[in-house]
Amino acid sequence: MKRNLILLSLCLIYAMAAGQTDSLTAIEEIVAFQQQLNKDYGNAETSPLNPDDLQEFQGHNFFPIDLKYRVNAKLTVTEGTPFFGMKTSTSRLATERIYGYVTFTLDEKPFRLPVYQSKDLMGTAEYGDYLFFPFSDETNGETTYGGGRYIDLRVPKSGDSLIIDFNKAYNPYCAYSARYSCPIVPAENQINIKIPVGIRYVHKLNKDSVTGDSAVVAVNNNPEYPGGLEAMYKFVQKHMNYPKSARKGGISGKVYVQFLVQKDGSVTDVQTIRGIQEDCNREAERVVAMMPKWRPGKKDGVPVTVRYVIPLIFKL
Repeated sequence: MKRNLILLSLCLIYAMAAGQTDSLTAIEEIVAFQQQLNKDYGNAETSPLNPDDLQEFQGHNFFPIDLKYRVNAKLTVTEGTPFFGMKTSTSRLATERIYGYVTFTLDEKPFRLPVYQSKDLMGTAEYGDYLFFPFSDETNGETTYGGGRYIDLRVPKSGDSLIIDFNKAYNPYCAYSARYSCPIVPAENQINIKIPVGIRYVHKLNKDSVTGDSAVVAVNNNPEYPGGLEAMYKFVQKHMNYPKSARKGGISGKVYVQFLVQKDGSVTDVQTIRGIQEDCNREAERVVAMMPKWRPGKKDGVPVTVRYVIPLIFKL
């Protein structure tokens, strides 16, 4: 009996030591990822930043590492799925297919989300096993980028399990520059909890319901709706209609709409980057598209084109 207790104690000690080693290894991986990301963004040859932003870049603002958001997932491959045109932040369509679905539990909630494979990358030696995992969560527009975030995954070399580490979540390049065309997070990849890890992205908050960010260039003066944000809020309240289909279905929430404020103040390229229901999405786009001209953003006194993202609330 005594011998069995000794063996049990040794097993527990070994298990604890193994668990600590795994945690340390995970943290080292995350720190290495963050360091490499900062290095890439600080290098003019690899950075997505505009030149002025690059000069001021001193590193990303990361959330504290939390291994709670490093999850073991099961990958179920879907054979023979067709390629399709995934919407992007421009008129370009990215050629992707659903490679499979990952299932995991987070905050005691089960999730089953698609992961994608790029037709352009799958034929390359370096990225032949690359999987694209875009996602949105309840931090978007508050403490993270309104358009959602990305995680890079790889096809497991064996078995059907893989690790999804949300601590490695990063922003689309188009969050930093209009030079890029970025896939928009599909509705199927929305996660209805907060995931406060990865890159932090602070937005300016407007009273009650509207937030915005200027994400194309570092401007001295942000674009302004005529009369200010309060006037924009009143415009939205006056002109936005709650679709009957959404009311009937009990659907409510925020629709994130992205658009460009051009040098002359006109609003163009309006599109939903995170929606709740098709009719609500279209209604939000309609209202934004009919806005009067804004005061354009300015860089060193010169008008510039600025990307803006606002969430419009549909509330029962």
